[in-house]
Order: sequence, then structure tokens, then C-alpha cells
Amino acid sequence: MKKNKKTLNRRDALKLAGIGGTSMLLGTTQIHASATGPKKKPSKISPLRIVIIGGGMAGTILAYRLQRAITWPDITVFEPLRNSAWYQPGLTLTGTGIWCQKHIEYKREEFIPDGVTWKSTSVTSVDTAENKVVDAEGNETHYDYLIIATGAVLDYGQIEGLDGEIASLEMLEKKASWMDDPTIGSIYYFHGATELHEQFNTLVQKATETKDKKLAVFFTQQSVVIKSPGAAKSALFTLIDKLKEAGVRDRVDITVTSGDGKLSANEHYDKKYKKQLKKEGVTFEKAALSKVDIAAKTAMFDTGVSEQYDYLHITPSMKADTRLAESGLTGDDGWIEVNSSTLQHKRFENVFAVGDASGTSALKTGAAIVDQVKTVVNTIRSIDEGNKPTATYDGYGCDTIFCPEKKEVMLEAYDKSQKPLALFSFLDPLKCHSAYWYLQTRVIKPYVMYGVLRGWA
Repeated sequence: MKKNKKTLNRRDALKLAGIGGTSMLLGTTQIHASATGPKKKPSKISPLRIVIIGGGMAGTILAYRLQRAITWPDITVFEPLRNSAWYQPGLTLTGTGIWCQKHIEYKREEFIPDGVTWKSTSVTSVDTAENKVVDAEGNETHYDYLIIATGAVLDYGQIEGLDGEIASLEMLEKKASWMDDPTIGSIYYFHGATELHEQFNTLVQKATETKDKKLAVFFTQQSVVIKSPGAAKSALFTLIDKLKEAGVRDRVDITVTSGDGKLSANEHYDKKYKKQLKKEGVTFEKAALSKVDIAAKTAMFDTGVSEQYDYLHITPSMKADTRLAESGLTGDDGWIEVNSSTLQHKRFENVFAVGDASGTSALKTGAAIVDQVKTVVNTIRSIDEGNKPTATYDGYGCDTIFCPEKKEVMLEAYDKSQKPLALFSFLDPLKCHSAYWYLQTRVIKPYVMYGVLRGWA
């Protein structure tokens, strides 16, 4: 719904309907930021300045929806990665060998809304007192609203012996030395996903040729609070399928470790996964990977145990961009500190966060992003029109676990109620289904690319 033109300028409207009273409307109590930047000139009607940091799935959807929802928007998107145009759920499909790289590429320029300013640079700092961001070129951009959609940073460097803080879709100019080691893999970054399938084939071949001892394989997870936790599980089940197909499953010992002892933040799915591991003869241990000695092929854990490995799959710790932490926007857990229902920052009321970087209890997946974006857009529009915001995010998220041997998929889906949810009411949410396989490999991508990304779904 478009707003009627009024004689009240945006500065006053924001004070009356939004920022000054948002703590009451949205449930927060602290006010640390004014409504507008200091360089904005008062006028009868002036554009609403919205800055979006991040031009991935969340940032793109935000740009489209805000462009249609706000009468006179001035939207600026900051996205530095020249090769960020990848269908992100495709990393799992590529890593498990179901798709190849060409299936996940798309041209980013085809998904930039008309009238939106797109800056191919990064934001180096946020000044919440002056309501401005500073980019890598030293330019300042002021905002009325700031929305953070930067995604998660993969903190491999938190593990001694490894290095690197990277974005999952980043095309690395120079890879860390461990990334070229065929005995170390990770499905969570672009190169890792595209190389994983071949790493598994090499491991299976080694198991076929090695008869005098069992190979040792470890899948490690630092914490359950990560983006797309189902990706590592999909990789694990893919490897098990390959070993079975080659008739060498009994020649490989597989151990899964988790730093917090969980495989899902939801107790129903956590029990399901642990039961499945036991059925597959996989050992599960509560332990966090603390150090990797690449030369000696030794993995050391926070329990004090050291293990020799033939193959090591790493799910790293994840967090929001370090520069956002330096700007005071993250909490102690490393994520943007937001109200989990409104996605509004707990201390800076004209700041919001959506997607993987936001500190909510929801699954960090694309399915969560869609509902989060709708909540933020409706809230900003309500305040801009002088109305009380009523939109809330119910905590819904959905993750995908592939079972390639049977061509089935299990969806891990739940909201704040923590009750497992099925896409179709007649299907058991705790079981794999072939219908989900068809949807994930044939239907979901075009739906996302031409419906969701353009803000229509």
C-alpha cells in the first residue's frame, strides 16, 4: 500500500511514528541513535534513505521489496564480491555431486532493481551516532534505516593450524595452503564445495586399495549455531553412500564431533540425527576441533585427545563480519544483536539485520530469510506511513539434508514452537521423502531465482 502525501516531512514523521517511539512499539527500551543523518536537509517530502549492507539473497530481496513498498525510497546496496552471484543452496548439491558448478551460476546484474544504487565496495565501519556508513573507498553514505544482510563469515582461523576468515561465496584470489590439501575438506565455501565430490572419490579409491588397516575419517563441527547445518550432514551421508556402493564401508571408521554435543538446535531433530549415525555405524563425540597438524595429519580436540586422520571435513565456527563487531553491532555470540521477533537491533533502533548474520534462534537458511525480509520491510513501511508496526517474525527456518543413495531428502523445519514441520501435512517431518528430492533438485531453484529473489514470493 502506498502512503498518501503529507505536509509532514520524513524527519518529523520518523520522530513521531518511528524512532522516538519505536522502543515502545517494537519492545526495546534503549535509544542510542537519532532518526536521520546530520546532512539531511528538511523538506516537505524527502526520500527515505535506506542502506543495505550485503547484496546476496537477503540484500537482493530487500532491495526489490523496499523499492515497491516505499513511496520515495533512496536505496543503496553495498556488495564487494564481484563473483557473489551463486545460487547458494547449490553449494550442497555441488558438493554432493548432484549438480555441477554451471548449475549454480547466475548473472548478478540481472537481479538489481531499477533505481537502486549498487556499490561494488565493502562497508568498513558503521557510525550509529551519525547514522552513516564508511566504505572501503573512504566515502560516507548517510541513512535513515540501515539493514545488515552480510551473511555469515566462516572463521577457519579460529582453529590453530588453519587460517582464513572468508565469506562462503567468495571466489578466493589466493587460497590458504590447507585448502589445496585433498585430505581436508569443507562444503561451506565455494572452492571447498566444488572440490568435495572429487575428494570423496579419492578417499573411496584409497579405501579400495588399502586392505591392511582401516581409514580414519572425521566430520567436525564447532557449534550447532551455523549457517545451513544440513550441508555437512548431506556430505556425510553422501560419503557413506559412496563407500557402500564401492563395497568398502567396513574399511573406514567415521567419527562425527560437535563442540556443544548437538547436531541440531532442535531436540527432535538432534535425536533423529544421532539415531541415524548409530544406525550407520558412525561414532559421535562431544568435542571441538582445536588444532590441525597438516604435516602429521593429526586433529587435536578440546578434550585433549589427538587423532590421526586420513580425511578431515571441517565445519568452522561462524559469525558476523568482524568490522560490524568493531562498530558495536554484534553481541557476545558474534552475531548482530537483534530482537528475534522484529529483527530490529536491540540498541540502535533504525538498524535491522536479516539472514545468516542476525542473532536469532532460527535456522540460518534461505527459507528463514524470506520471512525475515517481509517483517523488516513491513515494519519500515508502517513507521514511514505513521502507523504502528505489527509485523513479527515467527522464527521459521528450514534446512535440507540429502540422502543421495535413495534420492530422498529430509527437511529440518521448525519455528519458535520447536515443533517439527512438514512441507506437506501428510508427510512425516522426521523422515526422508522422494517428493522433497524432486522439489530440491528441479523446482526450488527456478522458484527462488525468478520468484523469491525478485521479491514476488
